[in-house]
Amino acid sequence: MKLAIATKPTFFVEEDKIITRLFEEGLDYLFLYKEYAHPQFMERLLNLIPKKYHKRIYSCNNRLMQEYRLAGTLFPMGSSPIGNEKGKFVGYANNLTHLKDLRKVYDIVCYGPLGRTYYQSTELNEIGKKMINRNTWAFGNIDEDNLKRLTKYGFGGVILEELIWDNFDSCRSTDYTELVNRFKRIKKAVDRL
Repeated sequence: MKLAIATKPTFFVEEDKIITRLFEEGLDYLFLYKEYAHPQFMERLLNLIPKKYHKRIYSCNNRLMQEYRLAGTLFPMGSSPIGNEKGKFVGYANNLTHLKDLRKVYDIVCYGPLGRTYYQSTELNEIGKKMINRNTWAFGNIDEDNLKRLTKYGFGGVILEELIWDNFDSCRSTDYTELVNRFKRIKKAVDRL
């Protein structure tokens, strides 16, 4: 199972150092999801991250994806490629019908947000297992306890956001030791699956 992290929507001091450290600790992919950010700020952040990690970063800006040779382009929920974009495409589905449709268009479909009670829902147990595959990645309310369940459903990856960023105050803190330690615990749990 692949392990990805979605960035916070805003930029902050030390972000490039945290991202680089997470890659060093085994992060598979980064979803650089700053949908309304000015491209100059995105470029600045990408310039601070070592080039060897660029091929493992997805961005919501197709021009930057091509210029920096990133892994692919993220498309927000409700939008889709218009034809002139290149590279791998990542889309978001929030229900199983939507997931079925998007699997035809995108290389990776992020499915969620998965609420805590949804993991035991009849819909996911009966229908979801037929439509979820290695190109379907889970996001939303993912923690160490439900990683095993996600593997059983057949998800090819998970995208962490809250679990990584919730206890880190990006406005006041420059000590990201606990954030990295939390990531290492999750990475170890994913590697055991």
